[in-house]
Amino acid sequence: MIIDFHTHVFPNKIANHAMNRLAKSTNTPYFGAATVEGLTAAMSDSGVDKAVVLNIVTKESQHENVLKFAKKIDSEQLISFGSVLPGPESALEYVWKISDEGLKGIKLHPALQRIRPDDKKYFPVYDLARALNLIMTFHVGWDPSYPNELHASPESIVKIVKNFPGLKVVAAHLGGLKMAQNVFDRVAGKADIYMDTAYCADVWLNKQLLKDIIRKHGAERILMGSDYPWHLPSQEIAMIRALDLSKEEKDLILGGNAFRLLGL
Repeated sequence: MIIDFHTHVFPNKIANHAMNRLAKSTNTPYFGAATVEGLTAAMSDSGVDKAVVLNIVTKESQHENVLKFAKKIDSEQLISFGSVLPGPESALEYVWKISDEGLKGIKLHPALQRIRPDDKKYFPVYDLARALNLIMTFHVGWDPSYPNELHASPESIVKIVKNFPGLKVVAAHLGGLKMAQNVFDRVAGKADIYMDTAYCADVWLNKQLLKDIIRKHGAERILMGSDYPWHLPSQEIAMIRALDLSKEEKDLILGGNAFRLLGL
């Protein structure tokens, strides 16, 4: 089974507008329609069986609509995560609601949410997520929307997991977008976190360093993620299959680890 652990879609009525606006503002191309139909077509083309859809709340007023959309698209094929904006009192309410709706995790995007995730004022969110057995996925490292700012460093995620042992944490973009050397030096093999490969097929990441991080951290804690629609699943799958790793390691990365983490 192949599982893409990092994808994004929007409601059909706003998907094209949202992606065109994001692509223009970040000067970043995308490769597919950011709709359920676009994602499932890309999955079929790439041989992906299931995908995790990461929804993002950037304003407190979005909590209810994002939760409704996340629940609407959640299915056997698409495993939809909720999101909260840490800080407001409503955040904890929506952590509970995400769990009550049967969703398996929460996505935080510190750059877009304008937060520092290791600030102690957000710790109640992580404490409750741990108690409810929810997965926390963080965007870590550089972000094209705010290229001159760093909101979530690899070290900040390590701080969170050390304060909340047992919390299921996924550090997206191999632990830090455009921060691979930092991840290798300070995070790989030193923290109980998963890392996904979202956007790692891009030229920013040296493939030898990718292999070195996987070997140091352990293939059993790496998840294939594409960052669809910014990349197609086929791009990250081909990258992983081309690495000098064993078949067993590749199988874990392509789906085995995600299957276990998601409790499937």
